[in-house]
Amino acid sequence: MEFQYRSCTINTSASIEDGSIVGNARIYMPVAKEGDDVESHDMDFHLSFVDENEAIAFARERAMAWVDEHEALAL
Repeated sequence: MEFQYRSCTINTSASIEDGSIVGNARIYMPVAKEGDDVESHDMDFHLSFVDENEAIAFARERAMAWVDEHEALAL
């Protein structure tokens, strides 16, 4: 699932690794100026999720918290 949050684009998903459900998030930061490379930050959450929906919801929540923290540091 891809969505905009603040100045970032966040893509969340779930995968299976070693028989467990993993929540994934990739955060794309805005470029400083045209022509710059897009920076991204990857997050993987290896927890005891009940299903893929729970893993995606958790990844979404943690990605938004990461953006909040890092945008605050940039100010």
